[in-house]
Amino acid sequence: MELQPLLDELFAMTVIGIKPGLDRIEKLCDGLDNPQNRYPIVHVAGTNGKGSTSAMFASVLQAADYKVGLYTSPHVRVFNERISINGKQISDADLARLARPLIDAAKAIGGTFFEVTTALAFQWFAEERVDIAIIETGLGGRLDATNVVQPMVSVITSIDIDHTEYLGTTLESIAKEKAGIIKGAAPCIIGETLAELRPVFDDVAQRLHTYNVYAHDDLHVEVDKCHPDFTMTVSVIDQTFRSYYTTDLCGAHQAGNIATVLATIPILQEVYFIDEGNIRAGLRNVRQSTGFLGRIELLRAEPPVVLDVAHNPAGIEALANTLRACGYADNTWNVVFGVMADKDASAMLRALKPITHKLHISAPVVERALPTVTLDSIAEHIGFDNIVAYSTIGEATLAAMAQGPTLICGSFHVAEEALRVFNSP
Repeated sequence: MELQPLLDELFAMTVIGIKPGLDRIEKLCDGLDNPQNRYPIVHVAGTNGKGSTSAMFASVLQAADYKVGLYTSPHVRVFNERISINGKQISDADLARLARPLIDAAKAIGGTFFEVTTALAFQWFAEERVDIAIIETGLGGRLDATNVVQPMVSVITSIDIDHTEYLGTTLESIAKEKAGIIKGAAPCIIGETLAELRPVFDDVAQRLHTYNVYAHDDLHVEVDKCHPDFTMTVSVIDQTFRSYYTTDLCGAHQAGNIATVLATIPILQEVYFIDEGNIRAGLRNVRQSTGFLGRIELLRAEPPVVLDVAHNPAGIEALANTLRACGYADNTWNVVFGVMADKDASAMLRALKPITHKLHISAPVVERALPTVTLDSIAEHIGFDNIVAYSTIGEATLAAMAQGPTLICGSFHVAEEALRVFNSP
């Protein structure tokens, strides 16, 4: 069975849009005899950091010699990245075999692209008999398709304003949607530090007779040194002593994610044997172990080409701060930038302006993309005076790289299109 026609058919289902609710995914999973109930699950939600946190969990558990399923979204290069076991992506053959009946079933009930993909991941992990699966939400939590799982532990990373049309316009409303992944009989580890959001999480936990652990109450992670290759060393301080770790994910925001992971480890250790060496190896080799892409990733050292999938103001701010911390404070960049129309492009560009030499803009080939002419107008209004517009992200990427240090950011779709030309012979 050919994969590409099936993928084309599956991606065509994105025109249905996002349809919050669990009825359809429950029907799809029922038709598969609920594969998501056949293995323990760590369920991860959050505005920023959930992908990195999920990859860290997978890397640590792999270092402890477990067979670990990892489900994340969206992909950077190819669809198969979304579904992997111990860093090995689902094969084209398995993807094609599992997709056909699920697409047919989903069409009959008005199902969506993400619901098909989620059910497919659940089924493959069950067939492959994973020891544990790390499942990242797609959007929100309460009504996200992944929320049919009953996890052994839920994890909520940072909260920020994003997807306001679905999640609400305040941090409290967004936190409430993320808190929807909290389940009875399963603790929840929370990486968000804003004290005013605690009542939102605690009210849900109390109602469900479970409990929350706030990662930063007992753990403090300090960045000791960020390096030009975007690795870093951190100090982890708990109530008794200080430990030192190296990781191949970089930035103060990753320090927060590390705290969240380390606060979750004791829950995992109730079932899995994970020792200090596994934790160290896992954090040191996240990219290598899981194939994790696009998180402040150095694609070329000289002149530097850096790719990041940051796609909201908080993510762009973290990117700019990390570049400075890694020794690039004196650099200004040829920035390749495109963004989705539902994002705060103005705030993202304001964060980029101090580090931008020339702004290379285009619209990714996706219906949700902000038109280039609109992006150009926003950038001019903010005060960019060196803007070049291109018909494609690929053209923008090639032009930027020919002119010196290059930074590619704004969207997963930007990253995908940029990598196509960057990796071309």
